[in-house]
Amino acid sequence: MKLKFHPEVKNDIDNLDGSVKPRLKSTLNKIKKSPELGKPLGNKSGIDLSGCLKIYFYRKKYRVVYQILNEEEVMVWSVGKREDQVVYINISAYKRILEKGR
Repeated sequence: MKLKFHPEVKNDIDNLDGSVKPRLKSTLNKIKKSPELGKPLGNKSGIDLSGCLKIYFYRKKYRVVYQILNEEEVMVWSVGKREDQVVYINISAYKRILEKGR
């Protein structure tokens, strides 16, 4: 699988602590090899992430929101810390998906 990244994901990664980045790299490799490992997201509280998946890493403190585009490509929509408000990263991903027009 080829990983594609929303342009703002670079900022997401730049904002991560240095000790987290190697674990992100490992998680991205897992997604690349087996994208179906993620858990499906849906439509909650008016935020529709149907068709997207999430995968946690680094003791479930961080997550990646992504979408399998086809048999060859995966789009990474957002990467970030999983705050107390679980929808925080989803809102970010949701806005990015809306911008691209899915």
